[in-house]
Amino acid sequence: MRYSFLLSLCLLLVPAKALAFGSIGHQQVCDLAYQLVQPITKQQIDALLAIGPEQQFAKGCVWPDEVRREPAYQFTAAFHYLNVPRQQQQLKTTDCAAKGCLLSAIQHYSALLKQSGHTRQKAEALLFYSHFIADLHQPLHVSYADDLGGNKTALYYFGQPWNLHGVWDTAMLKSLGYPDDPQLAADKLAKLQATAVQRWQSGQPLVWAQQSLEQTRRIYREYKPGMLFSQKELDRDGPVIEQRLLQASVRLAWQLDQLLQPATGN
Repeated sequence: MRYSFLLSLCLLLVPAKALAFGSIGHQQVCDLAYQLVQPITKQQIDALLAIGPEQQFAKGCVWPDEVRREPAYQFTAAFHYLNVPRQQQQLKTTDCAAKGCLLSAIQHYSALLKQSGHTRQKAEALLFYSHFIADLHQPLHVSYADDLGGNKTALYYFGQPWNLHGVWDTAMLKSLGYPDDPQLAADKLAKLQATAVQRWQSGQPLVWAQQSLEQTRRIYREYKPGMLFSQKELDRDGPVIEQRLLQASVRLAWQLDQLLQPATGN
């Protein structure tokens, strides 16, 4: 009991941003997607970024996390995750709560991106949509309400107090070197077979969310409160979060190429 209490107390001292996919993952996903989209799509992205709220795509993809607690954007807080009961194995389109979830948010902002013209609303929709596609691929954003997606499961990450959600959001990506090497994700993608990338360019958000839920169910079979996360766990789960990051990048680029079609006609 004393051990669990001390770990929980230490966890409260971890900076909020460390627990708040984290900024590293979102920037990597959007930066790589920007490199993958068609030139005409890139022009559309640039035109929207010029309107704001951010002029740089990778940085802009972190913006939805930064504004979620502002009064004007508090309604988006529930859009960052999808929670289901622990016993549920298959996602359904009806799993969204009344206040919305990742799936309904992606559907909403994709509809805005299909609209013609360049408006502030559409510029924000680009950032929200891109952010939520990344969140959908971080397994613990499709998780269990009773554990707040792993935020209540305290553990030690290489001797430091963390929680399960933060490990998958941020800690592993840091350990794998992503903050220090902007080209790391692109280099990993370049090593993949083209057929693998093509396979990722299929399905829909519900299918991708189901993939995250299946990973989440596996994670909870292997992680226990108070456990010690070491090199063995990083070797096992590091490739998983890397693959999800790359899948999010490829799928985001694929979707943006379809959604951001320039207006035709006179």
